[in-house]
Amino acid sequence: MKRLIGAAAFAASAAMLLTSCGRIVEKAENLYQENDTNVLSAEAAEPVNGSSSDADATGAPERLAADLDQPDGYRLAQRNVLSFKSVMQKPSLPTGCEVTALTQTLNYFGFEIDNVTLSDYFLPQDWDGWFTMNDYYLGDPHSENGFGCNVPVLMRAATDYFDYLGSDWYPADLSGTPFMELLYQIDQGRPVIVWGTMDLVESEAVYQFDLGCGDEFWFNDFHHCMTVYGYDLDEEVVYTADPLAGNICYPIDRFETVYGNMGSQAIVLVGNEESAGKDYSDDAFKDKWMHDRHPSWFGEENPDSGEFDYYYEYDNPVDYTTEPEEENAD
Repeated sequence: MKRLIGAAAFAASAAMLLTSCGRIVEKAENLYQENDTNVLSAEAAEPVNGSSSDADATGAPERLAADLDQPDGYRLAQRNVLSFKSVMQKPSLPTGCEVTALTQTLNYFGFEIDNVTLSDYFLPQDWDGWFTMNDYYLGDPHSENGFGCNVPVLMRAATDYFDYLGSDWYPADLSGTPFMELLYQIDQGRPVIVWGTMDLVESEAVYQFDLGCGDEFWFNDFHHCMTVYGYDLDEEVVYTADPLAGNICYPIDRFETVYGNMGSQAIVLVGNEESAGKDYSDDAFKDKWMHDRHPSWFGEENPDSGEFDYYYEYDNPVDYTTEPEEENAD
């Protein structure tokens, strides 16, 4: 019963909202003057698709205990731009900016997965409007009516993906870090996944409805997520891989403001260099990993409760026994 009530409330609210990360994008397309943004390259915005390589029988190294804090007295380089290729969220995931930002960052480190596969198998999704954006992606990223998610959800998606591979890599939550200190991560070779808005539009939280769990749902119009992979202090710009715009520069001061307005949310991926992009689990491990969390994907009934309760809640309809079709890049 609670799922049906949630679905009705969520559907009604979806009709009211104007703009999530991909919906009605034309409303934000021209909010910046031409000299405020700089599109870097067309080919850098092509989608990346694929799956992880065959399992590495050597086993993953021990988890890297990295100190992610910027040292006292550290001076940034004047310019540092990583070689980074964007992944576009459209057409497959019109409201899937968060999982696309994660995908392109995984790709940067050599992990071969596309955003649709990552979304379908690893992104926790609540299609009914029962939970919050800190618990699940709210809505369906394949649709124009998805809302989005916050850092905890993308942290879980990344953690699960690395666990599925048997990898030592992990996501680190840098939320609350002052924006200029995030640039230290670029100097260390780590692109930063950040929450902002489409075209850096100033956005306010708009109350929409009560969630099924009893919480109020507040949502920022133009909610968006992207990856920062470089900066130039002389030009006062940051280089971003924007899932809607591709590789593009934004003014540092504007980006810093919007980053703060959206809760100063940020994630980096951490791991040993020698294990970057490697798959350490075999097919039997992968099948068991998925089966334990999603029995329904194998044609079975989900338990009423158990170790993996969290996964049973959002069991969106996926047939894990069928290989996903590869999408052709236009």
